Amino acid sequence: MWRFSLFIALISVFAVPALSHPASSVNVESGSAIYRDLDALEVMGLIPSSLLSTRPISRLEAVRLLFEAEYSLQTLTGRKKERASAVIKRLERELSGETDKTGALIVKPVDRAYAKFLYAGSAPHFPSVNNNGDEFKEGPNARAGFAFTAEAFGAFSIYLNPEYRLDDGSRIELKTGYAEAALWGLEVEAGRDSLWWGQGYHGSLILSNNAEPFEMVRAASQHPFLLPWIFRVLGPMRPTIFLATLEEERDFPGANLFGMRLAFKPAPSFEFALSRVLLFGGKGRAGLGSDDLMGLFIAADDAEHSSASIDGDQIASIDFAYIFLNDNAFLPFSSMKLYGEIGAEDSSGDTKTPTSKAYLAGALVDEPFWLENTSLRAEWAQTSRWDRLGDRAWYRHHIYTDGYTYNCRVVGHHMGSDAIELFLRAEYRFQGGTILGVEADFERSEVHTSDQKRAWYAVDIEYQAKDNIILKAGVGNEESDFDGEGGMAAWTGIDYLF
Repeated sequence: MWRFSLFIALISVFAVPALSHPASSVNVESGSAIYRDLDALEVMGLIPSSLLSTRPISRLEAVRLLFEAEYSLQTLTGRKKERASAVIKRLERELSGETDKTGALIVKPVDRAYAKFLYAGSAPHFPSVNNNGDEFKEGPNARAGFAFTAEAFGAFSIYLNPEYRLDDGSRIELKTGYAEAALWGLEVEAGRDSLWWGQGYHGSLILSNNAEPFEMVRAASQHPFLLPWIFRVLGPMRPTIFLATLEEERDFPGANLFGMRLAFKPAPSFEFALSRVLLFGGKGRAGLGSDDLMGLFIAADDAEHSSASIDGDQIASIDFAYIFLNDNAFLPFSSMKLYGEIGAEDSSGDTKTPTSKAYLAGALVDEPFWLENTSLRAEWAQTSRWDRLGDRAWYRHHIYTDGYTYNCRVVGHHMGSDAIELFLRAEYRFQGGTILGVEADFERSEVHTSDQKRAWYAVDIEYQAKDNIILKAGVGNEESDFDGEGGMAAWTGIDYLF
């Protein structure tokens, strides 16, 4: 079933050219607040064609969803229309540069500039997760950067995001940088970028932006599309494949990460996706022959125990989401998104079927308990198995001993192997666009060995000072069993949109 479903993803990629028109634009970064606003519109039922669990999406795709939301807004009345309008206005400000484009060649030396400062009493854990591999240090931490964009003839795009970092040292790094081309309905990207696959908000079992952005080549359909004939019942779908090269400083230098994903929406309220990632190759491992190329797509679950050159570590998952729009005045919420993910990790030893499982489940509730302009999210994840004491296989491998990591950071869920996490967040949206958030995070690591615990409590605010200026601030407290962690952290920042 895994091989068939994911092989369909490959076929779908090559079916796209006949179904869409070429147009290139840069991506919406995986950690962008634009996704938060799109999530808010999705749970209101205003963008039924969205497939937001495969990130990044292009800014053109974000604009398409914005237009869809503006059209759907006409069907609303009263307070719900006012709330949706406020979210749409935020997106219109964020994406105005995309809708105002003119000319065959568009170069923006500074498309966006930002600066942020964080001070921590000790090495903070939670502010560093899902942060593109950037780890904050004890004491003052400063970050400042800008985005350079260029687009030519609607077919080619370039994005560069250099960033200055100051903590226990001073340096300039290329946070993200890539070139992208529109080829017959595909977006083909080469360079340094991050991926997020899955419905999770605070973590994902397969791919997240917890580690540094990959050096990779990626191909995906520019927009969701429909297959012809009886396959139209699958609804809008979006396939993605990528091939990345990992760092040199690991057990097998330059190992490769290959992944494919097929997300589709058989109903406006239901999204379903299949993902699979394979870690293989590297210095000291056999290279790929011509016979192995197809094996990347159809390798069986027992491939890690094979002598073939594609012998490696495989992780697969199914994720899904259901949106319930409430028309019953007696139910204490306006709408709700329920989502989950089930992952399977290849086991080591003689077992030839994946026996280690991981789970993620969450809910996003709009206006819980009839609280206007409020949303509440609860998300639980587990890579530890209670029925098998000492089972710590998730994100680990008997050959690739550095595990499912990139530059020492877990590529999937930040909590890592043999862990459990509960994340809670509530947000209140003011009429002017300001967002106030309160969150709590409870994490247990190495449950079957040291069973260490962390907890995080924070409050943050995002204020729209002007149409192109966003101010951010927050404070949090971390409690930790880990040496050198814990204490208070406070941060502030500014984003300027040109």
